[in-house]
Amino acid sequence: MTASDSPAPGTNVLVLAPSLSDEKRATCLDLQGAGPPGRLDVLHVTYSGTPSDLVAQWRDHHGDLPGRMGIVVVGDQPGKQPGGENVPENVFVTTANPNDITGLGMRLNNYLNDHDDDSQLVACVDSMTEMLQFAELQPVFKFLHMFAGQLRDADAVAHFHLDPGAHDQQTISRLKPLFDEAVDLR
Repeated sequence: MTASDSPAPGTNVLVLAPSLSDEKRATCLDLQGAGPPGRLDVLHVTYSGTPSDLVAQWRDHHGDLPGRMGIVVVGDQPGKQPGGENVPENVFVTTANPNDITGLGMRLNNYLNDHDDDSQLVACVDSMTEMLQFAELQPVFKFLHMFAGQLRDADAVAHFHLDPGAHDQQTISRLKPLFDEAVDLR
């Protein structure tokens, strides 16, 4: 798969790219554009982005906001208070503790339960590299296996970021089978 390909519904994509690269950010936004914005339901899990920045990046790249957008902010972000962001009414923001992968799963499950089947679900997890800073590989693997399965069952177009420069080949090889496609931007 190349960065310009549009994955089919029910596809989970592994995006291998340096964490701070411009190409990673552009690929992320391209992968989120799986249809007309008004028909999209976008779920974004972020360990480092702010809701207002994510909304601004979406608008810069796609124009109109998606019909529904959920942003799960994982961890504390300096100077930010939960709910202190000024976001449009169709953007739902929640927080999760980075040390509680079960709690993160519950928040994601709640969002998925409210998904309208008439819209195309699109999901981004940014990033597994940061997730692995807070949890061991085996619990992360189990969590990702469960979540990727839920997304596949919901016919979502999902992608998961991993910085290959931050992990040994064994870790990358362990996670890779969870995904249907891969985009390597190294």
